[in-house]
Amino acid sequence: MTQKSSKTDNVVQELAAKITLHSGVVILAYTLTWWVIIPIQSHFLASMATIATVMYLPFGVKLISAFFEGWRSIVFMGPGVVMANVIFIQLPFSSVLTYIALFVSYATAPAIFFVLDWAARDDRRELCAARAWRTLILAGGISSILIPVLIHVIYHDVIPQDEFILSLFRFMVGDMTGLLTVLAILALTFRILRIKASSPSLP
Repeated sequence: MTQKSSKTDNVVQELAAKITLHSGVVILAYTLTWWVIIPIQSHFLASMATIATVMYLPFGVKLISAFFEGWRSIVFMGPGVVMANVIFIQLPFSSVLTYIALFVSYATAPAIFFVLDWAARDDRRELCAARAWRTLILAGGISSILIPVLIHVIYHDVIPQDEFILSLFRFMVGDMTGLLTVLAILALTFRILRIKASSPSLP
């Protein structure tokens, strides 16, 4: 009984830790996007009429989360996504379209990784670093096209028809630059950690 209870506690603790990590990073990405990137963009690119950003960091976070956690990333990021929506995006939770859009936005990447694993007959998490990076960027490229297309189809009634294609293109570019930025930050972080680990410690 004690051993079973201990295993349950470990599962709950691991779940809570992953939710805290993934949701926390999502909120951080939204905060940086809305409070840093968008104000700078509004100053230098005031002509951009849509809410698309030139560097959408949450996209990068959702791709990396989906890469490591698959479908479970939806659960782990869920609380952070809801909180970010309330604080920043403010899509109405009384609308069915909000739930459809959020599901499309955060379930597309796990679905793409699932298909890529099936096509390659391999687990992406067991690939060498070079292939893992290529898989991540490939999935990011596909997602950066597919997600904006689906979101624009969902909200086609509220997007001016004369700006539809341009808005779609802006979302695609913002998503991909957001992914590349997050990947660059991760690569730099890992490099620093490796340098620190290989440096001789002082007595």
